[in-house]
Amino acid sequence: MNLLDLLYIPLAVVTAPIWARKGRSGWGERFGRVGALPAKAVGRRRIMLHAVSVGEVAALRHLVPLLTAHAEVVISVTTDTGLARARELFGAIGPACHVVRYPLDFSWSVGRFLRAVEPDAVALVELEVWPNFIRACEARRVPVCVINGRLSARSFRGYRKARRFLAPTFGRLAFAAVQDEAYAGRFEFMGVDPLRCFLTGSMKWDSARIEPAAEVKGSDALARELGIDSARPLIVAGSTGPGEE
Repeated sequence: MNLLDLLYIPLAVVTAPIWARKGRSGWGERFGRVGALPAKAVGRRRIMLHAVSVGEVAALRHLVPLLTAHAEVVISVTTDTGLARARELFGAIGPACHVVRYPLDFSWSVGRFLRAVEPDAVALVELEVWPNFIRACEARRVPVCVINGRLSARSFRGYRKARRFLAPTFGRLAFAAVQDEAYAGRFEFMGVDPLRCFLTGSMKWDSARIEPAAEVKGSDALARELGIDSARPLIVAGSTGPGEE
């Protein structure tokens, strides 16, 4: 137990009425009891990808098959819906891919989790920079990065208030691959070295390229009704206001 654990415990008690309203499963896994994974194959690395929920899991659709050609992949997910979606998308890939529950950020939960998973490198999808987890990975010499990095203006307002506390955690990241310049500025403000902060765009476009319209039931009929030529590029402007079109 460390000082951060001592902060988490009363915080969990105070907020219990809020998070307990929604039934959650997998409490053993949330405390790091994921069960031992198969031993790593000789000569192959094990890469862990952490996605919080359904949206982050979907962003990995293009990346996971690319990685499993060269390494074992462990996908960790926080929410029940995200876990179910990850198993649906990646469960059939084979022994090179595993789906597990991500632990709460108590030091003992993180330690138990990392002993079971044994990653050689970790990539966090969008954000999810938890201090105990990052620190434990550093102690094990496991590099941690952020991919598809995103820190919205709303979230940033909260993060910047805790900058003094969180800056060392952000500073431990091997690199941050972020979606745009605004996000890059926020990650750098939070402590990421500007030389290790890269603009890579959004991974959602990668997923879009592997999901042709023909795979969506009824898409061809809908296109004909709307007069859309499926052989030509289509641009959709959503949630626009007057003058923005």
